[in-house]
Parts: sequence; structure tokens; C-alpha cells
Amino acid sequence: RTHPYPAKQAHRSGPVAGAAMESAGNGRRDAALGGLAVLPDELLCAVVDLLQPTDIGRLACVSSVMYILCNEEPLWMSKYLSVGGHFEYKGSWKKTTLARLNLCSENSELEQKARHFDGFNSLYLYRRWYRCFTTLSSYSFDNGHVERKDDLSLDHFRSQYDGKGPVLLGKLADSWPARTKWSMQQLVHDYGEVTFRISQRSPKKIIMKLKDYVSYMELQHDEDPLYIFDDKFGESAPALLEDYRVPHLFQEDLFDVLDYEQRPAFRWFIIGPERSGASWHVDPGLTSAWNTLLCGRKRWALYPPGRVPGGVTVHVSAEDGDVDIETPTSLQWWLDIYPHLAEHEKPLECTQLPGETIFVPSGWWHCVLNLETTVAVTQNFVNQSNFEHVCLDMAPGHCHKGVCRAGLLAVPGKSVGDMENHPPGTITWNHNDMTSTEERLKGLGSVTASNSESQCSSFEFSDVDKSLENQVFSYDIGFLSQFLEKEKDHYTSVWSPTNPIGQREAREWLRRLWVLKPELRGLIWKGACLAINVDKWYACLEEIRACHSLPAPSEDEKLPVGTGSNPVFIVSDNVIKINAEGGLGYSAHGLGTELEFYDLLRKVGSPLINHIPEIIASGFLVYEDGVYRTVPWNGKGMPDVLAKYYPLELSYANSCFPLGLWSKQQFGMDGSAESSNRPIWPYMVTRKCKGDIFAHVRDTLSKADLLNLASSLGVQMRNIHLLPLPHGESLPEPEDNNVKDSDPPEWKQVISTLNRRKNNIKKHLANW
Repeated sequence: RTHPYPAKQAHRSGPVAGAAMESAGNGRRDAALGGLAVLPDELLCAVVDLLQPTDIGRLACVSSVMYILCNEEPLWMSKYLSVGGHFEYKGSWKKTTLARLNLCSENSELEQKARHFDGFNSLYLYRRWYRCFTTLSSYSFDNGHVERKDDLSLDHFRSQYDGKGPVLLGKLADSWPARTKWSMQQLVHDYGEVTFRISQRSPKKIIMKLKDYVSYMELQHDEDPLYIFDDKFGESAPALLEDYRVPHLFQEDLFDVLDYEQRPAFRWFIIGPERSGASWHVDPGLTSAWNTLLCGRKRWALYPPGRVPGGVTVHVSAEDGDVDIETPTSLQWWLDIYPHLAEHEKPLECTQLPGETIFVPSGWWHCVLNLETTVAVTQNFVNQSNFEHVCLDMAPGHCHKGVCRAGLLAVPGKSVGDMENHPPGTITWNHNDMTSTEERLKGLGSVTASNSESQCSSFEFSDVDKSLENQVFSYDIGFLSQFLEKEKDHYTSVWSPTNPIGQREAREWLRRLWVLKPELRGLIWKGACLAINVDKWYACLEEIRACHSLPAPSEDEKLPVGTGSNPVFIVSDNVIKINAEGGLGYSAHGLGTELEFYDLLRKVGSPLINHIPEIIASGFLVYEDGVYRTVPWNGKGMPDVLAKYYPLELSYANSCFPLGLWSKQQFGMDGSAESSNRPIWPYMVTRKCKGDIFAHVRDTLSKADLLNLASSLGVQMRNIHLLPLPHGESLPEPEDNNVKDSDPPEWKQVISTLNRRKNNIKKHLANW
């Protein structure tokens, strides 16, 4: 098939000659584009992609070249993917999109007579067209970079490959029913009406019946074809789970202690046509993965941890550690970037054949290209080998996330030697070349294995910043943990949205592991220190316990419990809560308000006193000169230690409870941000309540039990509403010209606060 606007001579002659040929044969372009002719075709296509479909239709009528650009299939594919929803392919992306948006009828004669124009050549459009129609038979060779092994024992796998390097494994799937049942013909017969999720670079979810997807595969000529990548296939087609089993080498998965609804996505059913595939990425959360191919052939490229592939940029947000990978499509990388790599810059490569399973260790970059229609199943997992890496990746901050993926490129201007001369937590990373809070890390130079036995477990970088010369990157957890930002704390820092599980789920996961896997407690403790700073909070617990003569915690009691916002320990019949959330001002007011509430219950003799835990002790925990000490506080008066570390300007400093309800209201309306790394934390010790959490027993309660519980709660709610408000002085007048004298006094502070927040939002939007 020939391209309607070819640049064949240019394609053969290279980019410089190509530009000359394109210019020489482009007489129509200047006349058709006018002043826009100065823009390259790639930029023009990007601009057109910003328009709505109806505007694209109007623009196509402007000139012949605009007609060409506005009828490109990749453009209409992009338009459809931005809409999402249930997908039925109509033979072309333009027709599919217009039908989806109800802009043409089912029987429309659209696109029957496409217009063609002479005198226009485009190297950019030709290359894109070439990617749509190229065949991949020449990529089937295998140079043996990745070892092939059969009948590998678990001990041999753990000692030679787990956490060290990829390996192709044979015979693991020989007994699976999927080896015969997962042909395309049989799958369509058994699951043709089942809806599966489609993977594509789209913010919208795309779903499709399998029979419709197979029809699309047979008709399409996309440069980046859609492919099925469904993590919920066990719910939509549960019988598929019976057709395979997890190979014996990968059966340890420490996420198994979580309920299915709690654990992150971990298994995927994959179908893709020729030219489709997964672009460069590191598996989520630094998990490891296995992938078994049932039919077809896949081409794999792999780089070791810390080696960013050419053409790939890693974005790491300094605000929340969010990781985003900017990469060409798999096909585009193989066609446009791979041929220009020097021999020493090329990745490890292999061609996976039907029945083979490939193992990808934690942190390894990989890119997959389907050489023909393929069907596969893959699972990600956490085992003892990668557990600490997964925990490290959950820790707040961004430096360690960048180093795990981009190596020493993530810390320009710093060497490991610099780190050794500074105590942890005092290093300031030098990012002089960064213009925003997002760091862009690109692959530079070459990488060579410095440990052949461990298949690239550490690497030497060349052609990088001089301060990194002779430094060796290692994926060892001891090396990587040096890049943790010590001032960041799990309970007070922003949780990265790219972490595989949420902040509270992570604590629940570690707690369950601690209880259910006592034989792994040494490893679990190390991971919990990385992810949630458990060593720090346990040291706090020990100081509070010693101060108030509480019993020592048992082995089962060394990790925080629950999914609340603050570290809570249960030691014997005592509950120790350390207020950390929101910084010192917020947590101090939280403790002050709670103590004021207890005092109020006692003063008025409320029956609620029988339904809340008894307070044993409360105060502040202070860290000074490397030593923890406690300062008891009952909520009355201002302790000197608090004034030292947090000189609050309180409107109620002279009241009985200076950090009580009214002060907390004032503090909340002020809304001033504060640093969360002050070395002082409020705490409270109470007696443990009898009973269980409602969520644990909800499914076991009868209707009568639920009615009795609701009735009891109703009584207690009434008792709460009968409580008088704590005594407070009048609120100070706000300094806000927008507050009117006629506004009720109790609303003036609220109005002032809302006005201030509105102005902050306006300023933020203006900056954006």
C-alpha cells in the first residue's frame, strides 16, 4: 500500500536530504497554509488535535492541506479516546468517532470518496503512515541476551535470578488448560459477549466486547493499536482463572494478606495485535512480575534499574513524589530510536515464544512489542526479595523515587561521597537546572554491568555530570535508602498518587504481615521503618511507656494499629495515641480540645462518661539533643515547651483551656500553613475499650442487634447535644474591609476566612 502524500526518497536519504526533498515537492503547502506554513507538520497536527470534532470538520474545508491534516486517522483515534465508553469500531476512526458523538448516522456514506491532492509531501505523515503498515518479521531474531531455563528449582531461581536479572522460563505452563483453550478462535467462542477493558493512553476508560475487539484487530492499521489489558478479568470472566495457575517460582506474594478489594491491581489478561505493546515503564511500586505467553510472539527490551532508556523522560514531582513517564510508543521506539543506538547502549533483548514465561525483577525498565497477535497473562507480586524496595517506594518524598528509576541522574550536583560526610536529613539536593517542582530525568550515556554473575545488579554511568564520575549506582536497599528525605514523615507528608495502595491501606498491610507472618518479622520491621518510620514512633512509645510506668509491649504490639491519621499503639490494656497529623499547631489543638471535652463531661456529670475510655496520661513528647523526653500536660495553661517550639498567638491564652474548642475554631479559620517537622508531638494514654470495631462485626449482627445498636447511639447523640458549649470570650474583630458591620459577630470570622481563601484561589489560578 502506498502513502497518498509520500516522502519515499526522503525516507531513504535521511532527515537532511528528506527536508530538502519535502521542501522541493511542497508547492501546494505554502499556498494552502498561508502564514501557518512556517509551522512543521508535527506541530500543526498537535494544534488540530486540540480542537473539537465539529471544529475539525469546519477547518477541513479551509484548504487542501488542512483537509489532509484533518482527515488523518491518528487524529480521529485521539478524538475518540478522549470520549471513552463502550467501543464499537466502524472501519475507520473518523467514522467511529462521529458515530459515537451522534454526528453522523449509521448508514452515512461518509469517507467513501476521499479527496487526494498533488504537490504535497510530508515526511512526518509518511513516517506515521509507515508505522501503521510496517511488518515486524525482522524483529524476531534473538541474540541470547536473556537466558532460557527449563525446570528451574525455587532455590536456584532465588539465588541466581530473583532480584538480579530477567530470565525466560520454559515448561511452567505446559499443563495449563490455557495452552489449548486460549486461542483467539476458542476465546471468541467462549467469551465473545464478555466486555473487557482496553489499555490506551487515554484519561477515559475504554471497554469492548471481545468479539468486537477481534473485528477491530482484523480491520485496523493503527500505529499504536488498542489492546486488551484487563485487571478485572477474574470478575467479568471468572472461568479464565481456572485455566492457569501461578507458577511455583512466584507463589509467594505478600500482598495476599489483604482482602481482594484492598490489594492493588496485580493480574492482567492481555490480548494485542501486531504493532501493539507496552511502552517503556518500571512496574508499579517496584514490584516484580511474571508474564506467560499463550500464543503469538513478543519482543522484549529491558534495561536494569537506574538506566533510563533513550527517548524516555522521567518526571518526579517534588511536591508529592508523583512519578510520570514520558515515552514514545513501543513501536515508535523500536523503529525510530533503537536503530540509532550504539551497540553498548542497546538493551537486553529477547523474543518470547508461546508457552514461555518471562520474569522481570523489581525496578527493571522494560518495553514490549507484539510481533503478531498475542494472548498472555501476567501478575505482579511482592516477595521477600523486593519487599524492602516496595516499602521504600511508598515512603514520602521524591529523591529516592527518582534514584530508583533514573539512578544518579536524579541527583545532579551530588555524589555519594557528599552524602557520607553529612548526617542523615541535612543534605540539600542541588537542582539548579530545574525550573519547577517537577524534575525531568533523561537517560544519558552508557551503562555496563559491573557484576556479571548477578546479571547487572550494579552499574557504572559514563558521560554524566562530573560530580558523579566514578560513582557506582546500586539497586541495593542500603544504597537507595540513603536518598530518603529524612524530614519527610509518613503521617504528616503528602502520599504519592502513584503508590500502589493508599496511606492507611499501607499501614494495615504491614500490620497484617506482622501478625500473620511472624517468621518474617525481621524483614517486615525493616520495611516498616522505610515506609512508615516505625522505628521513630516505637522510640516515642518506649519513652511514653517508661515515663508513665506502663508495661513493655509484646512482640505482637510493636507496630501501630488501625487506619487512623495518627500512630496508635495498643500495649496490654492501654492505648497510646501520638498526635502527628497536620503539624504541631493542629495536633496540639486536637489534644487540647479532647482534654477540654473530658473535663466538661466530668463537670456536668454527663452519662457519656461511661461510654468513653479513661484517660491515664497526656502531654508532649520532645526530641532534643538526640534524646526523647516527656512533658505532662492536662490541657490547662500553656506549657513552656510548647511556647518554645511553637509560639502561638492565642486569643484564649488566659482561658482555662487555651488550646480548647474556641482556640481550635480560630486556628482553623486562620488556615495558616506550618512546618510539620518540629521535634515535639502531643500524646494521650487511655484505657482500652472492650468490644470490637463495628466494621469487623457488621455482617454477623442480626436486624434486632442493629436496631438496638442504633437506638443506643441515638441516646448518646442526644447526650452530646445536651452538653453546654465551653465558656469562651468573644472572637476578635477580623481585619477585613469586606466584612460589613451589619454582619452577625459569630459570622464575621467565617466571612473573613472565606474571603481570604477566595483571594488565595484567585492568585493560584492566575499563576497557573
